[in-house]
Order: sequence, then structure tokens, then C-alpha cells
Amino acid sequence: MWKWIGRVLVVAVVAFVGYGAYDYYRADLHTRPDMPPGAFSISYKNGLRAILVGVPNEKETRRYFGYTADVPFYIEDAWAFCTPPEGNEKQEAEKFIKEHSGPGERFEVVCRVEVDDETVIRGFITSVPRL
Repeated sequence: MWKWIGRVLVVAVVAFVGYGAYDYYRADLHTRPDMPPGAFSISYKNGLRAILVGVPNEKETRRYFGYTADVPFYIEDAWAFCTPPEGNEKQEAEKFIKEHSGPGERFEVVCRVEVDDETVIRGFITSVPRL
């Protein structure tokens, strides 16, 4: 009997480690660049890979939604650094949130990728309270 319990435990551990490795690669965490202190990352199925800088990590109390911008194909899988909107981006952010938001949704960050000294907006992230 102990032999079967041992086998079941081994299979459970292997399955747990296997799923962890699958999830790690699915989220593309193996290609994530170094993050600044206090930053956190989110990877979306729509291709947006975001490192949020300068905003508190509220994953326990809020759900984050990533909206992608139209970018060239070679930027789609790049990790973007995301910060609160700056200057005239605030007006665009307010316009975006009016068009796309629902009750309780707030605009969090603008995600940008640097390509040959040019900044490309990769997407936007909003959040809503967890219910």
C-alpha cells in the first residue's frame, strides 16, 4: 500500500513541477528583462507583456486588463515598460478610458517599447476592483 501512495505522491510532484514550468514559459517570463525595484510584470494572452513601474501592485484587490495598440509584428512579443501617462498622453488616456471603460475601471499605465531611440506605444492597462 505504501508503494502506491509513494507513486501517487511522485506523480503529483512531477505534475506540479511540470505545470509550473509550462506556466513560466507560457507567460514568457524566461525572456523578461531585469526589472527596476518596486516593479511588477503581467503577461497577457493577447501578446502584451508589461512591466509596470511607478504604480503599486494591487493584484490582490484589482484585476488588470491589457489593451494592445497596433504595432509592427516584430514588436508584438517585446516586453514593454509601463508608466503612468505623461504630458499630452493624459488627454489621450482620458479619451481612451471614456470610450472603453465600465463602472469602477480606472486607467493605470501606458506601455512603451524603445526601438532604435524611438518610443512606440505598445498598449494600455486599466484595472477594476475584484468582486
